Amino acid sequence: MSLKKIGLGFLGLLGIFLLYTFIFTERGINPITPKAEFPKLDYSKISEDAAKDLQTYIRIATVRGREKEGALFLKAILDKRGIHSRIIEFPGKPERASLVAELKGKDQSKGGLILTSHIDVVEAEAKEWAEPPFSGLRKGDRIYGRGAVDVKGLGIMELYAFLLAHEYKIPLASNLMFLAFADEESRSLHGARFLIKDHRELFNGYEYVLNEGGTGSRDIAVKGSKVFNIQNAEKGAVWLDLKTKADAGHGSTPPLKYAAKSMVDFLQEVQKIGDKTILGDETAAFFFSLGDISPFPNSFVLRRSRNPLLFLIMKGVINSNRHLRAMTRNTVSITGIDSHPIGINIITSETTGSIDIRILPGQDERKLFEEIKTLGEKYGVEVTARHLEPGTSSPVDGLLFRVLAGVSTSVEPGSIAAPFLSPGTTDSSYLRTIGLKCYGLIPALLSSEEIDGIHGKNESMTVGELKMGIEILFKTIIEYNQILQGKE
Repeated sequence: MSLKKIGLGFLGLLGIFLLYTFIFTERGINPITPKAEFPKLDYSKISEDAAKDLQTYIRIATVRGREKEGALFLKAILDKRGIHSRIIEFPGKPERASLVAELKGKDQSKGGLILTSHIDVVEAEAKEWAEPPFSGLRKGDRIYGRGAVDVKGLGIMELYAFLLAHEYKIPLASNLMFLAFADEESRSLHGARFLIKDHRELFNGYEYVLNEGGTGSRDIAVKGSKVFNIQNAEKGAVWLDLKTKADAGHGSTPPLKYAAKSMVDFLQEVQKIGDKTILGDETAAFFFSLGDISPFPNSFVLRRSRNPLLFLIMKGVINSNRHLRAMTRNTVSITGIDSHPIGINIITSETTGSIDIRILPGQDERKLFEEIKTLGEKYGVEVTARHLEPGTSSPVDGLLFRVLAGVSTSVEPGSIAAPFLSPGTTDSSYLRTIGLKCYGLIPALLSSEEIDGIHGKNESMTVGELKMGIEILFKTIIEYNQILQGKE
């Protein structure tokens, strides 16, 4: 074959590839534009009432416990409106309690919608805060306190949307539930997992869940952007405990192998698990949505993130951002290592450690554990599993996702909605195991500082953000039920 023919063949293949690159893009989302007639409400007044309740809710310091006090507070609000609710306590620990309230729909056997959040919050180091973390202090439009964003703020948004559905007698095609869980911050043993195991009947007739997991963001993804990041997938968790033993020795004459060195060598090997970049359907759709608000040529690349050539460009962007790295690989974090030192010149006989691996949906958590266990044998490290949990996902073409995306962007003109894979886990990971389609969104446009306040210092939410969230959730309930009733 002549060089000329080879050259023509190469140019032909290049032309086909370039044509493919220009024509074929990733798949985006398909929001439903709202068509329902919504009641004309004074959301500013409603949000002022909600703000007072959020302040009180924050003052109930439900730090990994005492959820019953929070549940009783929520129950009192429901009782005042004539809505029946019940508190479900964890056996033997009555202070660990969840709350359930329902509005019955026309068809109670299918299509039900759950609005869920959690009552517990994480710790707060008061000396790091500008305001006392459990004061619920309001300064101007802003309310400070642990849980303002994660997720007592969401809980109040959902509660008020639920109350409005009751007050305005919104025709419900199926049941609507308000559900406040205990114990989300500590793996949900006393909350979601308990209710799923011992009170499975609660979820009969329900199909969709609106939970935490995603947030709206302002000026973060792209300058000037307003993005509602709707979580439809989350990573799983592989938590492993490590131990290795060897002879003790003197620091001046170290053996070739000893416990601490074997542990370090093993951990260096394990960290290679996080080297591979994986662009799944969820993240490719996320990048596609960002392409809608990005200037050229970024928009061109983002809509084609898995194109073999353009992926090389994407990898550079991903590797420079820790949040994008977490969305596109199985991350490995060394969360503990201890050689139990006696003296600086003594090589001890035992070293222990722990690692936190977060795996993408579709990855086999048990297979990964077995692979790491086998690797441990090579280095003399005993590997035991503390927690194995798969990544989970729900479809972006689910009715609730499409309605929520359409309503959110209609309430805030100039915004977009995007599917989102969250690196952390929520109660949705357990609810998905019983067939529920779960989506996560705090429906307010938060700044990077507000998002950093989650589990950090100076956590806060504005009354304006509460207003937006209540309006989006109430309109989502109406639109969703009208579609189920075939009125659109």
